[in-house]
Amino acid sequence: MENNSHINTVPQGSAPSLQETYQKPRFAATAAEGISALLSYILAALYIHWSGLVNPYDDGTKAVLLILTALLIVTITEILHWKKLRRKESWLWLACFMICTVSRAFNLSSVWYEYQLGLFIHLFAVWWILTRSDSLLEGETGHLLPLDGLNGFVIFPFSNFFLRIRTLYFFPSEAVRNRRDPEKKHHISPWSVVALVISAYLLFTAASLLISADSGFRSRFEDITEFLSHISDWIDSWFDEDLPFRFLLELPVGCWLFGLMAGTARQKESYREGMRSGAYGFLENLKKVPGKVWTAVIIVFSLLYAAFFLLQGSYLFGAFTGHLPEGFIISQYAREGFFELCKVIAVNFSVLWLATRMVTDETKNSASFLWSCLIFLAESMLFAIIAFSKLYLYIHTFGFTPLRLQSTWLVCVCFAGCAFWMWSLVTGNKSFRKWVIFSAVTLCLLCVF
Repeated sequence: MENNSHINTVPQGSAPSLQETYQKPRFAATAAEGISALLSYILAALYIHWSGLVNPYDDGTKAVLLILTALLIVTITEILHWKKLRRKESWLWLACFMICTVSRAFNLSSVWYEYQLGLFIHLFAVWWILTRSDSLLEGETGHLLPLDGLNGFVIFPFSNFFLRIRTLYFFPSEAVRNRRDPEKKHHISPWSVVALVISAYLLFTAASLLISADSGFRSRFEDITEFLSHISDWIDSWFDEDLPFRFLLELPVGCWLFGLMAGTARQKESYREGMRSGAYGFLENLKKVPGKVWTAVIIVFSLLYAAFFLLQGSYLFGAFTGHLPEGFIISQYAREGFFELCKVIAVNFSVLWLATRMVTDETKNSASFLWSCLIFLAESMLFAIIAFSKLYLYIHTFGFTPLRLQSTWLVCVCFAGCAFWMWSLVTGNKSFRKWVIFSAVTLCLLCVF
């Protein structure tokens, strides 16, 4: 009888065990992540100080802290993503981020309030980080913008919330491991980074003392002296009895910021591909309604608006002719219905989005559906024009105020949205990204006026 025992014989060590096969890769951090993790503590301290979460400062100090915060965000992001493809769009969002930062720091804008500029700074900063790290789902700003926003503000930072702790723990543990295994080469010493940070602080201290010691030397660097004075005052105020409280506050802030900036570098393409495919699949499954149904729905809306224009024409178009309805004064006429008209435009955008997303592919390009959408958008543009005429009459009579200029921007954005959408329907080209860029650029222009 032939001996087949050799068939089931496996040479020792030739096949990995099941545990080895499915073992999770050991966590490892790069030198860039280590340096950025340390810098994130300084970033968090700067952030909570300029944002007013702790001790209030004078405007000059807050301006310096805000500028330093923005520059440190840019520095850390570039350290982490310098190998990544730099898309042209990232320059746009970086410019918007810095314009809003400078405007907020030096109170350049007479249109937007401080809290609004603070909101814009956060929005543009997150969007710039997403574009710089090439983390947008479509590679650029597009129709999946809500999902990109969810990634930037929630998923990326919170899913990597403890990444900074793991990164900082990695280097001393790796040093111990390398010491035990002489065959491994030690790539970076965390103590080198600590030494550089301490040296930088001592260099700053020496420069401050020299400037204080000699008035002639100080006069040559007056601007730098003022800048260093602000930094020195901030550092001195930081080491007080509230230090433990501020440190506890800085921990979650720093973890969130580092989780966003470093987490985008670690996010796998498979995750983005899965979210992108899921979104596309969801939108594809919506295409169940025939074009005739949506054409009828849009025509009903259009007839309602046409009746509104005809019945209220003398009232709606009074601002164009300069003849107000009887019993109205200019301030009452200009304010009444303005925001309601803007909300109607928002409702129209919602209806049109549902129509263009839920219509079946077979009837999407039909002439009746296309023309009904174009007429619907033309009526929306007319609503925007009427709202603008009310606003123009108000501004012409009583002058500019921040709220009136903000309202003007809003109406222009609504009108541009209708125009871009009409262009997209006629040509078949995507226009949503252009509309977002137009809105962002015009908003930033108002930040310097």
